[in-house]
Amino acid sequence: MNKLDKQYQQLLQDIIDYGVEKKDRTGTGTKSIFGYTIRHKMSDGFPLLTTKKMAWKTMVTELIWFLSGSTNIKYLVMNGCNIWNGDAFKNYTKKINDIIDGYKCGDIMGMQPHVEEWFSDSDKLTPLTQEEFIDKIKMNDEFAEHWGELGPIYGKQWRNWESVDTSQFWQEDWSSKDTDQIQNLINELKTNPDSRRLMVSAWNVGELNQMVLPPCHYGFQVYTRELSLDERLDLMRKRTRDGTVDYDNRHHGFLDYHNIPKRAISLMWVQRSVDSALGWPYNVSSYSLLLMMLAKH
Repeated sequence: MNKLDKQYQQLLQDIIDYGVEKKDRTGTGTKSIFGYTIRHKMSDGFPLLTTKKMAWKTMVTELIWFLSGSTNIKYLVMNGCNIWNGDAFKNYTKKINDIIDGYKCGDIMGMQPHVEEWFSDSDKLTPLTQEEFIDKIKMNDEFAEHWGELGPIYGKQWRNWESVDTSQFWQEDWSSKDTDQIQNLINELKTNPDSRRLMVSAWNVGELNQMVLPPCHYGFQVYTRELSLDERLDLMRKRTRDGTVDYDNRHHGFLDYHNIPKRAISLMWVQRSVDSALGWPYNVSSYSLLLMMLAKH
């Protein structure tokens, strides 16, 4: 068992021992604690839990989806990642029932294109089942474009945070601009690595009501520091067959020549809510993979 497994088990035990019972939006109820922190040293190994089965491909697929900037489940379901299916289907069910109610009150639903594809039985106004809904997302691009959207969730905020330039309000053609937070983060890591503003946020207050689910892990911050000569030598030793470095080569210039990293990089993420038994293990693996990708860049 690795160190993270022990910390994870302690987290679950602390929730059992000290958690407070609270109501929640699902009506299930929770037992929770507030402000818990876990640290993991990446040099101890990748934090993939060994005390439970981990769906590695699902986690990687979702992270790639976030980084692509997409907010449509089409890519996910085509790659076997089904963790957002329920949210998309719930959104469909709510809107389709509103359409049905409107139709019964006299709205001309038939004027909308391809409306028959929105139902399992359009004559009887029977909504699709979740299985039918996901199959149609896979097979019908127009249906997926219309119903597969989840609103401005993680991918939108990470890659296309929308803001308004208030200095242009006096002009008739004032416009908004999109901010690519991930690209900005990479640029800052390369040019200003000691910055205390190496942050990415998904908590866009102005767009929360447009999301199928407000972000659970709502932000992360990156931190870097210079490695000491001894730390860099240790990295060099790991690359040599016998684990030694000649005395005359124990200097930064030699290490630079062999592309030994000059800095260490860390990542801290925060989340307002998490299912500790189900979701947290995937979150820690996802952000650890993201950290490795940032370090590579």
